[in-house]
Amino acid sequence: MKKIDEIIQRINFKKIVCIYIVLGICAGILSLGFLVYKFREKITFLYNYNNISEKIEENNQGISSVKSDLKKLADNSSDIVDIIILNNQNDIKFSAKNSTIAKDNKLELQNISDKENRFLIIKSNPDIYFKLVNDESLILSKVLPGEEDKIKKKYEDDYFYENNFVGKKVYLLSYVTDRASGDKIYFINDIKPVANGELYIKSVAAIIILFFMIYWVLIALWVYGNATKSKLNSTLWGVLTLFTNIAGLFVYLIYKQNNKICFRCYALQGKGNVYCTCCGAKISETCKKCSTVVSLSDNFCKKCGSELEE
Repeated sequence: MKKIDEIIQRINFKKIVCIYIVLGICAGILSLGFLVYKFREKITFLYNYNNISEKIEENNQGISSVKSDLKKLADNSSDIVDIIILNNQNDIKFSAKNSTIAKDNKLELQNISDKENRFLIIKSNPDIYFKLVNDESLILSKVLPGEEDKIKKKYEDDYFYENNFVGKKVYLLSYVTDRASGDKIYFINDIKPVANGELYIKSVAAIIILFFMIYWVLIALWVYGNATKSKLNSTLWGVLTLFTNIAGLFVYLIYKQNNKICFRCYALQGKGNVYCTCCGAKISETCKKCSTVVSLSDNFCKKCGSELEE
């Protein structure tokens, strides 16, 4: 145990903390940059999708004014099957990719059944299914790996009894509406997860957990070493901090604050101690008449009232 105490006492915690902070910042920047690079296409889509939605809400010129933006968005995203503008009669006024979905110049959707599953089909093509998603679900399906598989599994669980259900195609459908004209934009996305996306996110999460564990252990080691230096029960304080972390650290610092530290041997002493119990150094000023412990800022003794020397 003494060898462990000696090793911990030789650790330069200030230097280690500085290195830890620098490495943590670098690892964080690199990890975030790596994820942004791997998910760049999906992040770009969400950014442009949000801009177009805000533009429609703020612009009084209607949905037709964003056709060029929709075309650009469709061309830059491999996930997009088509972006379609419809009027309030469901007539197709614009198709960014001229897909087979828009070939009939009309797009009427209906619920598959009375289930609250939000799956829709086209009346003219029952082999194509749409999963209606709101903005929050769209963000999750674009960014978090595994969401696409959940959507597919949900579809299969609900419609396994249908003939040839495996051969049917499922798309994500989100929409933006112009309340003034009743026109709407359908964003139709294929369910394409990023290759190895889940592995990338788990790897970054593992790095974050590793740095968090290092931080957790460093706090406990510092308290253990400081408690050893202060002649306290280092094992007790170290284990307490290891289990409670920042809460244990605060309790330890408050405990030390309410006592004195010997300037010579750094042992923790009671506030009423005149001499250090470990090395015998005088750690408190006293009244020369009654030997009561006094503060350096006192002018008179609080017990006998004698004037104190400066």
